[in-house]
Amino acid sequence: MADQLIKVITKDEAFRAFAVDGTKLVQEAASAHETSRLATVVLGRALLATEILAQATLKGEERLNVKMAGRGPIGQIVTEADTKGAVRGYVSNPTIEPIVNDDNQLNVAGAVGNNGAFQVTKFAPYSNPYIGQSIMVSGEIGDDFTYYLTHSEQIPSVIGVGVTMNPDDTVKAAGGFLVQALPGASDAQLADLNEKLQNMPSLASLLGDKKGPLAILDAILGKENYSKLQAVTIGLAAEPDKEAYAKQLATLPSSEIQAMIDEDGGAEVRGKFSGKRHQFTAHELDIILQDVLKREAEEKEDDSSDSTK
Repeated sequence: MADQLIKVITKDEAFRAFAVDGTKLVQEAASAHETSRLATVVLGRALLATEILAQATLKGEERLNVKMAGRGPIGQIVTEADTKGAVRGYVSNPTIEPIVNDDNQLNVAGAVGNNGAFQVTKFAPYSNPYIGQSIMVSGEIGDDFTYYLTHSEQIPSVIGVGVTMNPDDTVKAAGGFLVQALPGASDAQLADLNEKLQNMPSLASLLGDKKGPLAILDAILGKENYSKLQAVTIGLAAEPDKEAYAKQLATLPSSEIQAMIDEDGGAEVRGKFSGKRHQFTAHELDIILQDVLKREAEEKEDDSSDSTK
């Protein structure tokens, strides 16, 4: 079964919530980027939180980009998502060595850092991008997304994301949730929600009962206390194919392409977001080079013509 995100509203209309089981998504991202155990957890949390944010704040053909720079050893974390369930991302240091806390658990905050910037850029057709910014407050990812929503978007929210690993460094479970208070929420309802969030089981145990996102919603909101609004299938966004990368190579100066042929006998292009590698032989590069040389000659001729007018 494909990974799924579910949107609901409580029957008393006090809260709306989103829950996601993204286990397969994170497994695929870890495989594509060949991430270490710690990098898998960091990237997985970021992908899940970004997809939840997209579903909560975007409409139609809009999409968003999230950049987190907490100045930790994992480097920058970059993710993108749209309203259709497609998400992608990468971390600067995918092979980061394990960092553990006093409980001998992976120290996500220590890897990410909390002394930097959190930026969200929203893109919409026929309009200029909107940029929202806040600070990194913990490096735990979920807390940083929560802070952004509360302070930059002015939406009282709680985001929680988690990735649990198997002993062999494969992904056991990955999921998350977002709960937002609606205008009608009372202080008593807010207090009750906070208590449930404090006492809820781990995301890994909830996802293990095969109910998927519904298990998370049941634990937070209570069974039969909400109405389903929408279900969205989520997955890694499609990456450009080899032909698209060939067109990008064709934008380089001929001298750079010639150097790839002479010095390396070819080239390897790796997509930042997908981790996929595309190999270009010397013959393939030479075909691209001929087109570039022709373009440069035409541009030189145009410049020469303009100078004589």
